Amino acid sequence: MNSQGPASTKQPDESTITAFFDTQLFEGVDLDRLIERAALFMRAAVGRVRDDGGGVARNGCGALTPVGSPLTAFSVPVVGSGGRVWADGLPEPTARHFLNRLSAAVSIIERWGAALTHPESEPISVLINGTSSEAAHESALTRLGITRDTEIRVLLCSGPDAGVEHFAEAVADTQKIVARTDHQGKAVLLLMADGADGVTVPGVPVDVRAAYSRIVPAARTREAYVNAHDAYLFTRPSPHDRGPYQPIHGVLIDGARLTGLAALCRLSHDEIDAVPEVGVLAGLFEQYGEQILLVLEAYAITGSLRKAAAQVYLHHNSVAYWVQKAEAELGYSLAEPNRRAQFFVTVCLYRLWRQQDERV
Repeated sequence: MNSQGPASTKQPDESTITAFFDTQLFEGVDLDRLIERAALFMRAAVGRVRDDGGGVARNGCGALTPVGSPLTAFSVPVVGSGGRVWADGLPEPTARHFLNRLSAAVSIIERWGAALTHPESEPISVLINGTSSEAAHESALTRLGITRDTEIRVLLCSGPDAGVEHFAEAVADTQKIVARTDHQGKAVLLLMADGADGVTVPGVPVDVRAAYSRIVPAARTREAYVNAHDAYLFTRPSPHDRGPYQPIHGVLIDGARLTGLAALCRLSHDEIDAVPEVGVLAGLFEQYGEQILLVLEAYAITGSLRKAAAQVYLHHNSVAYWVQKAEAELGYSLAEPNRRAQFFVTVCLYRLWRQQDERV
């Protein structure tokens, strides 16, 4: 993929760039955070390389990238500290002004330290925090350059570091990433919705779990975060790098489609533990592993041995075998539609029960 991420079709003007760097210095960001925010702000690869070859660089979606400047990059010296700052993928007039401001900010941070003022929390962290004040919310929105009514969605993903970064790059190819952070072991991306129906990517890297929220105004970012987190609880690690995926795989789930299932996420571990069938599923999992849950869930959803077999890549006789195993433990037949619907809810409850440490 392109190392710098996608270039924006409309770059910020000089006054907006100047205001951006003034804000970073006021907040007291360190060098790494400055480069990360600058790259996300411009949607371009940005780097700081010292005379000794060290430094930091980020691509257009905020991920670390090699420090050395690409051949196509513009660069300017850093007065006082030595070395250079560079940006790749920007038109020349914009690049020159941006780099001059970046150079000045880097020089100040490296000479005087990041703590120019009392540092504030990351704007995205303020927005997803359920205890943030209204004033803190307004400040965070201003710092991100969006308004209360800006349509956004939140995306969560976790998994191998390289896979998460590749996935973030793929998302950035089609959606603007406004901000990014890590929270409770997951990457959290704040995306500009831009009227898009969903997050469309060619695939999700192996073993990465990902989900995204419905579209909401930025003033309700916390709500979007909770919706994305609820959807995340129903995901599974991606089985292969590219789609298409079967619904049973639970790859890249849209929180807008959860509807009533989201209510299950509000139940406590003890409340779920009190459901007898959850204990039955725990026993089946202990004996037979994840595969039996996939088979049973596919059958509960489709109501057909053959359709379930197609989703889990088994012969329909094998599906019948596992269904009979479950029926013997449950004490009732899954042939009845109402029983299948109840059993599907039970499977969902069991998955939530297993993820007790993942709850919002």
